[in-house]
This record gives sequence, C-alpha cells and structure tokens, in this order.
Amino acid sequence: MDSGITDNNDYTIRIPLDMFQYTEADGKTWPVSFKWPDADDIITEVKIDRIRSVTTLAEQKSGTVGDRYECEIDGKIVYIYYAKLVPRKWFKIVPCTEQEYNSYYRLRGESPPKKAAKH
Repeated sequence: MDSGITDNNDYTIRIPLDMFQYTEADGKTWPVSFKWPDADDIITEVKIDRIRSVTTLAEQKSGTVGDRYECEIDGKIVYIYYAKLVPRKWFKIVPCTEQEYNSYYRLRGESPPKKAAKH
C-alpha cells in the first residue's frame, strides 16, 4: 500500500471514497463508481469505464492488506484501493504538498506517518 511519503520526498494522502460496488455471490467486489469533487468542487458520480487489473498488496509496516484496482476512467488510468481488513474501505491516493499532508492528518486528529530514515 502507500505510507504517505514516496521515495522522492513527494507527499500523498489517502482519501476515503463513497464507492458504489458490485459484490459477487463468492464475495469478490468490483468498484462501479464513486463520488468525487469536480473542478468546481461539486461532488459528482465518477463511473469506472473498465478495470484493467487487480493486484493484491500488503504493507508490512502498518499491517495493511488490500487490493489495488487499475481502472480506466475517461481514457485515463486511475488507481483505486480497497482495504480488506476491518474497517474495510475504498480510498484513492492523491499527491499533495508537505503542508497539505500535515494539515490533513491534524484535521483528522491523527499524527502523520513518520518519514523513514534514509540508509
């Protein structure tokens, strides 16, 4: 998954999604569409045109396990994540500045993940 800080010191945050999903009888879930603010900050429904691949990922540091869906939306590749452990949730990882990163976690009452020491 994503720790929130990439190797080149860019910052990312996990934004929870209100997802509409299809669940098969065997429990497999597929994202169909989600709510997201458009350029004017109006919440709209974004439809997923096609799922190109699904990759199971695990982050040892946090113990997170989930799936990364490589989706095609309006001709662009977008990655959507589904955390399999409780609480199960859909999210999108978006790039941000260091200030936005710290503010995001402060508003949520959390401490941002610590930056890993370089070896």
